[in-house]
Amino acid sequence: METTNYEKLILNGINGLPSEALREVADFVYFLRKKTKNPQAFADEHYQNSIIEDLGILDESELRHLEAEFENYEQLYPRR
Repeated sequence: METTNYEKLILNGINGLPSEALREVADFVYFLRKKTKNPQAFADEHYQNSIIEDLGILDESELRHLEAEFENYEQLYPRR
């Protein structure tokens, strides 16, 4: 299917949707643009968000242990 056909299909599909659904569509479009226009930045952001999410479920003692364990990690193991 040609790009213009996809665009028409999308426009017809969102016509008449409630504002909450349109907000979700807009979020998804933003997600796709970021993913396709700058894949490395998208991968970095996804990686950081995954870490933040995982750290959110740790209790305080586990978090202190991890912080001590990974102290100076960036200097010891820089990204290439």
